[in-house]
Amino acid sequence: MNMWLYVVVLSVVQGIAEFLPISSSGHLAVLGALFGLKEDESLALGILLHAGSLAAILIFYFKTLIAFLKPERWHLALMVIAGTVPAGVAGVLLKKTGLDEAMFGNMLAIGISFLITATLLRLSEKEKLIVRATANQEPTELGAITLRQALVIGFAQMFAILPGISRSGSTISAGILSGVNREAAGTFSFLLAIPAIGGAAFLELLSLLGEENANAAGGATGMQMFVGFVLSAAVSYGALSLLTALIRRGRLAWFSWYLYILGAVVIFWQIAVLSGRN
Repeated sequence: MNMWLYVVVLSVVQGIAEFLPISSSGHLAVLGALFGLKEDESLALGILLHAGSLAAILIFYFKTLIAFLKPERWHLALMVIAGTVPAGVAGVLLKKTGLDEAMFGNMLAIGISFLITATLLRLSEKEKLIVRATANQEPTELGAITLRQALVIGFAQMFAILPGISRSGSTISAGILSGVNREAAGTFSFLLAIPAIGGAAFLELLSLLGEENANAAGGATGMQMFVGFVLSAAVSYGALSLLTALIRRGRLAWFSWYLYILGAVVIFWQIAVLSGRN
């Protein structure tokens, strides 16, 4: 495939799917199986695309992040740290064992994971399923998120390491169902994304430094990598803005229909492939 087209496709997919609740890793895996696009084909490019998404979220939540310097925001900062731990530990273990690459290549499991994400999005809009201490308890605001809620969201992010399980979709849904205000659940999810995306980029950087192949950029030029970074950041910012607006309106379930269709298509596709081999 033409390198410019490769860079543009990966940048746009990374930007859209990183924050919209449709799973960027799942979509990149499907693209890889269909068109031979592999996420690890260019480690340097992969790091820059993740960095683009990270830049977008840092800009979008700049004021919120600056507020962490105030003592009244230290509780929220601690909850973000607590929510980051489960996925951080799981991510390092998967990277060390090489299971992350095995999961990325299991298309049938990815199809099922798309269906799981779709179901989580629909469940998040069922008021009867929201856990509250009392029937009349108001949803928890961002600054009052408890350790229990932070860990529930954190474990949801841990399972989102699986391709096809959306990180934003699972964490926002877990937050809402644990009693967090919808908008606060979205903000907390995106705050968790900062160490998650940064950590993923760091692990890729370590892999890049350990590469024996000098052509770690996968054939991409400096200009192509720069364009990829800027495009990923711009599309990520747009996707983040869109999802934030949809969360306020309680429209997460809109994405479930797309994921149900995509999941079913991937599953039937893989069943057909397996049947053809027998």
